[in-house]
Amino acid sequence: MIKISLITICRNSSATIRATIESVLAQQWDGELEYIVVDGASTDDTMEIVRSYGDRISKVVSEPDRGISDAFNKGIALATGDLVAFINSDDRLLPGALATVSHYFQEHPETEVLHADLLLYDGDRLLKRLAPPRYWWIPWRMILFNHPTCYVRRELFERCGLFDLSYRFSHMDFEIFLRWQKAGAEIRYLPEILVRMQAGGASGRHIYQGFSENVRALKAHGYNLPLAWLQFFAKHLAQRILDLRGRLGI
Repeated sequence: MIKISLITICRNSSATIRATIESVLAQQWDGELEYIVVDGASTDDTMEIVRSYGDRISKVVSEPDRGISDAFNKGIALATGDLVAFINSDDRLLPGALATVSHYFQEHPETEVLHADLLLYDGDRLLKRLAPPRYWWIPWRMILFNHPTCYVRRELFERCGLFDLSYRFSHMDFEIFLRWQKAGAEIRYLPEILVRMQAGGASGRHIYQGFSENVRALKAHGYNLPLAWLQFFAKHLAQRILDLRGRLGI
C-alpha cells in the first residue's frame, strides 16, 4: 500500500483554500494519505478554515517563512509518505488523481518522479490543457514539467537535496528538476489530467525574474548558456509583444 504525503503551502488564501482542501479530502483510493498544510503566518481567515477540518488534516504549521522554497522544504521535512507531492492553495486535485498516481507507481515501481497534465483556469474559464513540451527534456525550453502534477519518491529528496532557497520566483521547481535529471532519476510522464490549476501564480507575476532564474539554473547544471540566453531573450520579447497588444486591445 502506497502512502502519499500531499503538501499545501499557503499565505492569506482564505478565498481559495477551502476548495483545495475539499478536493484533497474527497479523493477515494486504497492507499494512505498524509495531508500537510504549511502556512506562512496568514493574517486573514486562512488558518480558521484549515483548523475547521480538525484531524482530517494530518499536520499543520503556521509561522513566517523565507519564501516558497522554504515553505516547500518545511512540508518535505514533515512528510513520512512513500511519495511527496504539492497542491497549491488555489488549485484543486481532480477526482481520482491519487488513485491514478498510486496505480502507476504500483505498476512501475522503478519510477522516482511522475508528472502529468493539468487544466489551466482563469477564474471559472478554462484556458487550456497544459502538457509538458513535446521535447520536455530539452532544458532551455524553460518549462520541463507541470509542478502541481508531480509526485516524487521521498528518498529522492534525501539523495538530491531539498529546494534551493535562492530561487524565489517559483522557478525552484525548474532547478530541482534539472538536479534530478543530472542525478539520473527515473522520471516518467503520464498523459493524464490530475489537477485544475489557477492562472496567475508567482511565476506569472514575476515572469522576467523567473526566466533569469532559469538561466542561472542552467548554468549551474552545465548546460549551453548561449542557447539558454537566446531562449530567455526570445521569451522576453514575446512577452513584451503580448503586453503591448494587451494595452492596445489587439
